[in-house]
Amino acid sequence: MQELLLNDFTPILSTQAAKTGELSIFCAGKQAGPNLYCVIAVDAGKPTYKQEFEHWAGYLGASHSMNDYNVVILGVFDTDEVSDELKEYATATVESFEKINIIKWVLTPNGVEVYGRQPDRLLNIRTLLEKSLTEDMSGKTVADVTAYGHEKRRERIVSGNTFLTYIMIGILIFICILQIFDKNDTLIYDYAALPLGKGEFYRNFTCMFLHGSVEHLLSNLLALYIFGTRTERYYGKKMFALIYFIGGVLASLTSSIFLSGMALGASGAIFALMGAVLMYSLRTKRSIDGFDLYFLIFFVLVGLAGGGLVAGIDNIAHIAGFVYGCVISMFYGIKGE
Repeated sequence: MQELLLNDFTPILSTQAAKTGELSIFCAGKQAGPNLYCVIAVDAGKPTYKQEFEHWAGYLGASHSMNDYNVVILGVFDTDEVSDELKEYATATVESFEKINIIKWVLTPNGVEVYGRQPDRLLNIRTLLEKSLTEDMSGKTVADVTAYGHEKRRERIVSGNTFLTYIMIGILIFICILQIFDKNDTLIYDYAALPLGKGEFYRNFTCMFLHGSVEHLLSNLLALYIFGTRTERYYGKKMFALIYFIGGVLASLTSSIFLSGMALGASGAIFALMGAVLMYSLRTKRSIDGFDLYFLIFFVLVGLAGGGLVAGIDNIAHIAGFVYGCVISMFYGIKGE
């Protein structure tokens, strides 16, 4: 169980039986937006399992809720056979306190069992727990489990560095500086995208390097850093370049169909990266460096909604770029899919 949780979660604490070294309790957490999800895995064969769970649940809830997180604590009680006492304990709901919610599941050799009114789904945790029944890490120490989890994460990383993203950031900053000193906006008039009927299709490439203002540039650089590094790390440099440039050009061409003036900006290419990262999370059912699928969907929807509400934003390029990024990324075979 623990090694699979470590693919998506960060270890918080763990204890071991004094003689055997086997795990007796394991806690892992993951932040998703304002929420902090904590999983406490407890050996329900121990007579003190209730006291141990309540102790650590109280500790985690109190310490993290003070940091303005909404804390969701999931107790997973690992057992070979569900006793009446355990079933009654797992059925009983716990009064939710401000910013703290407690859920209880039971993990048996047959799968996850949920009793009473406990929620039966929480992120992708149930899938991970049931998958753990086919993995054999019995008798492993905390160090073994942690090393196994880190190795699994490393196996999914294609590129050990993300210098292409930083090169793109540097290029965009350099061109923006040129624009600042370009008092007649010659760069915009010569290289911004035009309506499709005007021709000059090279502009659908060059427009990706131009921005309308420093604020426009900074917002795109932040998104490029967030999604560019993740795309480059998990898809590799070649796929990063293909998704960014092909997605960006196709988004610009799509936008040109509806243009009445000029358009510029790297947003179409960046939304292509967003689509690729979201598809990676969807296909692997894993979070991507702290971003789970639900947070990624929320991020994309906020970006599209913002583009629809602000005048002068080319939201068609955003939507098109996102779709093209999703499609292009589907041609990539993900490790471990």
